[in-house]
Amino acid sequence: MKKFADKFPVLFSIIVFAISMPLLWGATYPILYKLPFYFASAIKYALTLLLVIAICFIVYRKISFTLQGKGLFKGLFTVGSVGLICAVMAFVFSYNKPDMTPSAGTVIGFILYNLAIAVSEEFLFRGVIFTQMLDSLKNKKGFIWTAILLSSALFGLRHLLNLVTTPTVVITTVGQVLFTFMAGFYLCAVYLRTRNIWVCIIIHFLEDFFTGFWALVSTSAAIAQTIDGTIAGMLLLVAVHTVYVLFGVLMLKSKKWQYQPLFKNQETKDF
Repeated sequence: MKKFADKFPVLFSIIVFAISMPLLWGATYPILYKLPFYFASAIKYALTLLLVIAICFIVYRKISFTLQGKGLFKGLFTVGSVGLICAVMAFVFSYNKPDMTPSAGTVIGFILYNLAIAVSEEFLFRGVIFTQMLDSLKNKKGFIWTAILLSSALFGLRHLLNLVTTPTVVITTVGQVLFTFMAGFYLCAVYLRTRNIWVCIIIHFLEDFFTGFWALVSTSAAIAQTIDGTIAGMLLLVAVHTVYVLFGVLMLKSKKWQYQPLFKNQETKDF
């Protein structure tokens, strides 16, 4: 399996994604659809996480990415600051007048839902797919940029699955594919700079949590999630998210930073 992953990193990534998300979700849907949305979704992403970890052990005989906690706060408040600021901005600018009081169970489910998304998607897309692409392409010129672009593209395209549950929000989904690609680019750069996937997880969690928070307490915000947006609004949202790509490029091109392999057995001089 490891030889196959090294020889066909893109195909391997697509297979891992397909198994751990659409196929798994389809198989568990008959059971989970009966549960409240947030709890069902949290369980769905938790199962994805468990399957990703299982794939790691099957292919690599170990976790293929670092789980170190060192440098967490430094990473968050330096290279992770852009993600934190964007998360707060999403909270402020998506404000809707509160007119609902969610139950404690709904709030807990919402938190678990966003936490499960952040952990499972970061382990899958940055921890396994991006790391595998770096390792597989390490002898090719410009391999870092290639690995970032390919893994981020797959991360963006993953959001087309949202059309399964909300098939009427086509424009919004297209915009989501584009801006999550940009966010994925930034998160790959953060992971390379910090060597700490927990930094990526926290940024991802806060972005999703603050973006969806108002739907918990506002009827208009909850309804808006089921209505398709406009092309102008979608383009504006995408334009705002270009800051992720710009900052990611600046991080990787900075003369103060020199690329080092994520793992001791990954040796390369190419950047």
